[in-house]
Amino acid sequence: MFNPATELFGISAQLTGTETDCALVDLMTDLHACEAMLAERKLAVVAEFFSRRSSEHVASGTWSSTAHELAESEIGATLTMGRAAAGKLIGLGFSLKTRLHRTRAAMARGELDLYRVGLIDSATTNVKDELIDEVERLLLEQVLAPPVAGGTGLTGRRLTAAIDRIVAAVDPEGMRERRRRALTDRFVGVSAAEDGMAKILGSVPAEQARAFDGRLRELAMSVCRNDSRTYEQRRADALFELTNGSPFLPCNCDRADCPQDRRGAVVVRRPVVHVVMTDSTLRGGGEAAHLDGYGVISAEHARDIAQDAVIRKVRVPADVATEPVAASAHVYRPGAVLDTWLRIIAGSCQWLHCDVPAWNSDLDHNEPFHHGDPDRGGKTVESNMSAFCRNHHRLKHSDRWRFASNEDRTMSLTSPTGHSYRTRPAGLTAGLREPIPPQGGRNRRTQAENKAARIQSERNNQRRRRWNSLRAHREPINYGDDPPPF
Repeated sequence: MFNPATELFGISAQLTGTETDCALVDLMTDLHACEAMLAERKLAVVAEFFSRRSSEHVASGTWSSTAHELAESEIGATLTMGRAAAGKLIGLGFSLKTRLHRTRAAMARGELDLYRVGLIDSATTNVKDELIDEVERLLLEQVLAPPVAGGTGLTGRRLTAAIDRIVAAVDPEGMRERRRRALTDRFVGVSAAEDGMAKILGSVPAEQARAFDGRLRELAMSVCRNDSRTYEQRRADALFELTNGSPFLPCNCDRADCPQDRRGAVVVRRPVVHVVMTDSTLRGGGEAAHLDGYGVISAEHARDIAQDAVIRKVRVPADVATEPVAASAHVYRPGAVLDTWLRIIAGSCQWLHCDVPAWNSDLDHNEPFHHGDPDRGGKTVESNMSAFCRNHHRLKHSDRWRFASNEDRTMSLTSPTGHSYRTRPAGLTAGLREPIPPQGGRNRRTQAENKAARIQSERNNQRRRRWNSLRAHREPINYGDDPPPF
């Protein structure tokens, strides 16, 4: 029998403590692939066990257990898990055995982990049997890492958005049926947690959830800067104020001169929820739309939202290629037209696998803006700006990662260990673009290439340290009240 404690598919799982950072990243990648292979084998065994119990089972009356319940009990006992967890394994394993053959093969090769396979299974549940193979073929072309240097796969909302775009085109009825079922199953529940706390869990229409999220965000940001709570704590407190009918979140600064408006005037407001769709979709076409903070929604869903919405035409801003260059290109903050367009084409934070909504992100210059002399620095135009959530915005300016913009508006990121990654587009326009063409090279670098990258990374670090040492003795530039990056 295989002994995972000592050997994992020929890769040693033991650490000596002498590995380089780059070697640890490579080992982490290999072990993750092996974990996927093992998970595929486990799911195959679970599915086979369930199939045998199903073929052997003969109902003996009203009070007899089903084959599924019998299999759940045995699997739960041997794997030390409850009924729900065992049932989930049975369902996923059976889907891989009977429907998702391409996904199972990719998992067996270590290209898809258990989490992503679960997303694929859930998103394709209502696809017709005669169409599932075509849907699966198209989605794996997008979900797996593309054949370019630093190519990365899709996960999270970007993965399910890619699936939804394909299902909307190949099997629109399946997407409509999934939404009808989800609407039927909507709920909000409250359950006990540890330490005198409780958890709130629910499933509501995406546009309502975005409005709810926007209202909590608005209340959380309404206190003065001397409030002692974190942003997440303020959001939690704002939920209680909403249930009490309060129009504001009381600031806890206890200052007599607190600038917060506590007059308590009831303001009927509608938090902004952005839905982006094409003209053809609005007129009755079948092309999917994009709901900010959620992802792809069906054309029918988008038109339902549009019935009670304020509709505005999206303007495409002029870029630096136009002559003469617009005066707005030399201003740090983008104008309203450019701001809206950038968030539409971004869809979400442009960092790898980050799903923070674009309208909750910062807009940052790829080539830094020169505040002292705007003519010398990066211009405020579409091709030189990207959306990053606050966390990844700070990380971008930490000098630990290196960035390079690509012609297709993706970015190539190089980590501190020298590993290179290429971002994937999101948003409505992601489904309208051609696949990234191969540019040669391997998806994974050889050991020699990794060594060269580590050496180059260390040289860059040394050069950066020398530069920072020199810069520390210089007089800092005064950017006024609006310094980059925030």
